[in-house]
Amino acid sequence: MLTWAAVRRVLGAFPYLWIATTNADGAPHLVQQWGVWVDDTLYFEGSDRTRWARNLARDPRLAWGANVGDKAVYGEAMVDILKTVDRRLATKIAKAYAAKYGRTFKYRPKPEQYETGGVYRARPLKLIAFDVKRFNASAARFTFAGR
Repeated sequence: MLTWAAVRRVLGAFPYLWIATTNADGAPHLVQQWGVWVDDTLYFEGSDRTRWARNLARDPRLAWGANVGDKAVYGEAMVDILKTVDRRLATKIAKAYAAKYGRTFKYRPKPEQYETGGVYRARPLKLIAFDVKRFNASAARFTFAGR
């Protein structure tokens, strides 16, 4: 079974994630997204005019998944659309994005970008993680109470 430490390594390193929201008519909507894992919470950013953002404004439930090599993590979360972020957290988010996407994509956001909003916080409810080469022996489930 994958340990929480192994899962956190995947969550800290995934290059892209898939987020699934629900359209007003109940149809699923799936997109690829950049994101960062900070303090055991998933953060991602984007325009509030996108379909996925409009869907989250109407229904904050999110399904998402990511992988690094043969290790995969997917789960469910509740999303908060943050209008403001305190300086300490904004700095952590900006540093995480710069570390992950700065070299390859030259993306180095400033904390001020998050202090004025435009960030989505996905608080996990449950996560499933596994190594695809050892699925039967590696699958693990993590649940988060009170989120």
